[in-house]
Amino acid sequence: MSDENRRLLRLLRELQPRSLTELSEHCGRKVPSLSRTLRMMEGYGLVELKRVGASVVPSAMATRFLIELD
Repeated sequence: MSDENRRLLRLLRELQPRSLTELSEHCGRKVPSLSRTLRMMEGYGLVELKRVGASVVPSAMATRFLIELD
């Protein structure tokens, strides 16, 4: 996982943003780019995206990782 994606997970955990726009303001990324990244992360089970009214609320599902090398 890239440094930028780890930073996004950390921000999600710490800030608990109420929308992609709010997260965008904190991470400095545009909403469309952020949305694509979060949808990809959602596919891996790392993030949950919930629609609440007109907003999409992102939340971190996984914040700790164990990497095993053979």
